[in-house]
Amino acid sequence: MDERDAGHSVADKYTRAGYPSIQELIAEQGTKFRADPVELLGDFWPEGESIEDFLKAVHEWRGHDRSDRAA
Repeated sequence: MDERDAGHSVADKYTRAGYPSIQELIAEQGTKFRADPVELLGDFWPEGESIEDFLKAVHEWRGHDRSDRAA
């Protein structure tokens, strides 16, 4: 970080110099990139549920009528 930016938040930089860099956002938010994309996978899908059952439920939740091709 530049000496001129010392003591300024990313919000200040955005106001005066446009969008902050990814490195500045990471430093401000205290986040880190995952080295292994597998770490992003969740275990949320029930084994006994098929994709067809899931899609059927989504259509029902959204109020879509299967006879209405526009839905």
